[in-house]
Amino acid sequence: MISTRLEKLIFNHFISLVVFLSCITLSAQDDSLHYGEYYLGFPFQEGIYLSFDEFRLNNPAVKTEFARRATDLYVYNDSLEKVILVDPEKVWGYSQAGNIYVSSNGSYWRIINIGSLAQYSAIAISVFRTVDSFGFPMEQETKSMEQLFLDMETGKHYLLTPDNIKPFIEEQPLLKQRYKSMNRIKDRELILMLKAYNELIPIYFPVYD
Repeated sequence: MISTRLEKLIFNHFISLVVFLSCITLSAQDDSLHYGEYYLGFPFQEGIYLSFDEFRLNNPAVKTEFARRATDLYVYNDSLEKVILVDPEKVWGYSQAGNIYVSSNGSYWRIINIGSLAQYSAIAISVFRTVDSFGFPMEQETKSMEQLFLDMETGKHYLLTPDNIKPFIEEQPLLKQRYKSMNRIKDRELILMLKAYNELIPIYFPVYD
């Protein structure tokens, strides 16, 4: 327990220093930014994002050596010559090998479809109270895979449901006409709808020389 607390304390100090240095770097780069339309294989800078804004700027604050082991993420601290466990609650996500991962429910999930509406899958954990065979109260967990999407304009996350995606579709006359009835659409059809939206509204990221 002490070791875990110490690691979190070290990581928080490490993050504070990184944020300070990142702000200086971003202010120097603002005038020279140029944007490119996203495509499969887009050159995302590798690193750990502390916020959604860093992702949209294609400029992760933590660019030191890092690695994922099972469901955990670690960064290497040169001064301490050791790896530090990254707290998923303290970061937005990370970029590695051209893939983007978002932090949710204590783990990291790859964005499957990147676009103005970015789709990903994540395991949701629900806790409910019940009683055991002796009548004593107890808590149980259930896990289920959910489809979600991220609005790249606001950074908000939504469950991929007809009600949640409908406001976006209704902004586009072609898609609104195509998907008039969305009450009983399955996940596969919702994903196709999301992809169609992304084709009409491309997304752009800064490209660094």
